[in-house]
Amino acid sequence: MRQQKNAPLILASRSAGRAALLRAAGYRFRQLPADVEEPKAPHGAHLERYVLALAVLKARTVAARHPRAVVIGADTALILGREVVGKPGDLREAARMLRRLGGRTHRISSAACVIFPAVPGSGRRRVVKLVDTAFVRLRRWPDATIRRFAALTRPLAWAGAYAVQDPLSAAIVESIRGDLATVVGLPFKKLGRVLSRP
Repeated sequence: MRQQKNAPLILASRSAGRAALLRAAGYRFRQLPADVEEPKAPHGAHLERYVLALAVLKARTVAARHPRAVVIGADTALILGREVVGKPGDLREAARMLRRLGGRTHRISSAACVIFPAVPGSGRRRVVKLVDTAFVRLRRWPDATIRRFAALTRPLAWAGAYAVQDPLSAAIVESIRGDLATVVGLPFKKLGRVLSRP
């Protein structure tokens, strides 16, 4: 769990899931959301690049204000085909999303950008960019079950109207191929290796 000696660690995100992952791994950090305006997701085959670009934007925004800290910016997207699926606007839209995702495999891409303090005498800050993708399949439920599910969970809070970290919401998940932490919101296997370097 090492990070740059004596440098504070900042998570440039308000995500409770990301914070829980870092906390469970033993990291001490502050949560300072970047609060940047996110450009609209493009429609195309290289959406992982979009997710990584947002992580970099968030990290650079906070790192500019905290030059002596190690800053982690992060972003996650649920991708179905060539489209980023966002959060539903209401319960009716949540049910439509879940029907659309049911029985199909979509991907969750999580990116992180880590910016380290400048090395004394150089003025340069090391920047590490990471991205990982996991594949998730949801159960194909009948409409009545989906409506009950949407009414009992918090689908408006999550992209795709579900979240694996919520015990009740996770009931609709049939399978995950890849790192669970990536689905929650951080490419944690890669990130842990970066933070552990002296």
